[in-house]
Amino acid sequence: MIKKLFFLLPFFFLFVRIVPAQGLLTAEDALATGLKNNFDLQISRGEASVDSVNNSPGAAGMLPSVTLNGSASFDKNDGIHQRFSNGNDIFSANSTSSNLSSSIALSWTLFDGTKMFVTKQRLEQMQVQGMYEFKARVNSVSKDILLAYYDVVQQKKLLKALDEIIALGKERVLISETRLAAGLAPKTDLLQAKIDLNLQQENRIAQEQALGTARRKLNSLLARDILAVFDVSDSIPAGVLSDRKALEQKMLASNPDLAAFKLELDIAKLSLREARTGYLPRLDLLGGYNFSHTENSAGFSLLSQNYGWQGGLTLSVPLYSAGTNRRNVRIAQIGEQTAEARFAQARLTASLRLHDALDNFDSRLRMLQLEKENETLARENVRIALDRLRLGQGTSIEVRQAESTLAEVLSRLVRVQYELKSAELAVKAEAVEL
Repeated sequence: MIKKLFFLLPFFFLFVRIVPAQGLLTAEDALATGLKNNFDLQISRGEASVDSVNNSPGAAGMLPSVTLNGSASFDKNDGIHQRFSNGNDIFSANSTSSNLSSSIALSWTLFDGTKMFVTKQRLEQMQVQGMYEFKARVNSVSKDILLAYYDVVQQKKLLKALDEIIALGKERVLISETRLAAGLAPKTDLLQAKIDLNLQQENRIAQEQALGTARRKLNSLLARDILAVFDVSDSIPAGVLSDRKALEQKMLASNPDLAAFKLELDIAKLSLREARTGYLPRLDLLGGYNFSHTENSAGFSLLSQNYGWQGGLTLSVPLYSAGTNRRNVRIAQIGEQTAEARFAQARLTASLRLHDALDNFDSRLRMLQLEKENETLARENVRIALDRLRLGQGTSIEVRQAESTLAEVLSRLVRVQYELKSAELAVKAEAVEL
């Protein structure tokens, strides 16, 4: 016997390697994987990086512009005739001319009505706004991942509830067969029991499909193979919410969506300051170094070469711009008013979402207590109905009604548990507690 076991042992390990195991995926593991791999977060992270790159002194116009230029040309003339004021004439056939020139030029805005400094502040605010928008996306994706995870748990629990109802249906079929064989019940009771059992098995097939859909959705949010096999926990834990007033205060202070809208208002104010600088003068520093070398085979000048430094200042004072500056200021003022309205609306909407979620949480918590009581009552009811049927004291209709009631209670219980968790996650997302 022992020799046979040793002989089969290698095949056992081979079988273990071949059969894929369903690893348990916890809510914490799902959240960690999603925050690392989710494609929406990768896109949002890239957009935030663009704002960081744009926040530079050069983009604000604080740094000089330096350019290097160069050119070379060669000309061949079939003939040249030049007459000078002293009466001399120059005739030349097949003359040539060449020119080489190069220069380095510098342009630096020294003063533009403080626009460059305001622009730098605006770019800094845009970078911070991008960070808040990324945090808001992280918050939203975290909620989506946890909702998808607990949806898988919900579908799994609904499947388990159907298995329980199917087991009761099989017991009812067995009792009906026994009573029919003993001549204590009509065949219609057995036929109805089998029909009801088949209907529950059809429901199970549909529930298996719903579970598969929920699994694939979660895999998609985790940015991994949508057919990846995994198992989840068997329960949907009911969380505890902290002080309600503290939650609202934390939402107003820490919610990244609200912070982004607040920064949008600050940016609009800076844009208005930028627009007003269009009325102020501009002072530019210009400088450079030039080199030019020209040779002619004939003519008055056979060689010309110039090189040296140059520099100067350019002052531009806007006198009339066809109303452009006024339009820009007016547009910026409208933008500021719009941003202020958006921020106020965002605060109101966030407060509305928070209180709706809190109310939803409280109502689902009360409903959960009732459904738990209903579960206890429905289980006792179906057990009594089966016992009465077995003893010939009850009818198949009573058992069918008791099974149907239990199925409805179990389904409502699972859905209320999921809705309670959904409300909890909505509250924590608004208060940034995920």
